[in-house]
Amino acid sequence: MSHDYGSLSDSRLTELVRGGDPQAFVELSSRYIGLLRNKAALFSGPSVPEPDDLLQEGFLGLYAAALGYMGKSSFGTYAGACVYNQMVTAVRSSNTAGNRTLNQALPLTEAGDLPERSLSPQDLVEMREQFDNMWGGLDLSPLERRVLRLYLGGCKRSEAQERAGINVKVFDNTLYRIRTKLRRSAKAGG
Repeated sequence: MSHDYGSLSDSRLTELVRGGDPQAFVELSSRYIGLLRNKAALFSGPSVPEPDDLLQEGFLGLYAAALGYMGKSSFGTYAGACVYNQMVTAVRSSNTAGNRTLNQALPLTEAGDLPERSLSPQDLVEMREQFDNMWGGLDLSPLERRVLRLYLGGCKRSEAQERAGINVKVFDNTLYRIRTKLRRSAKAGG
């Protein structure tokens, strides 16, 4: 079944993600990339993982939000809390001495009222495997993986040469190939 993903509501996209539709998650990711970057920017200091690693954790949090969303609050609010909690967990696990900084990073009043929900280690492993399978099934080349990571990390076209050692045209062409593979994957799965 073909969808115009851009016209679907967040709620409908989460239903499609739960049904295994990778293109629905791509659409959610594009809608909430700013949220992920903003949440990652809340963390700084020597005990904090690299920004790309935090962003990857943010995508895991967004994926968990899509899987667990029950429609009781706005998806954006729920996703924001899930993304933030995933990043907090990553920072805490990277260096337990950084916990004091984490507790001051975001006031609890900004988190909103959310149902208490904890994931077991088994749940986290399964969720990470599902997430990796979704992106791993695209058969990306090393260059495509590097460009995708830069793009999702907020790299601008003008920064491509400096950060990745590739010119803007190569960056654009590589993004085009990635998008084509995503579309093919969505059509094959849908």
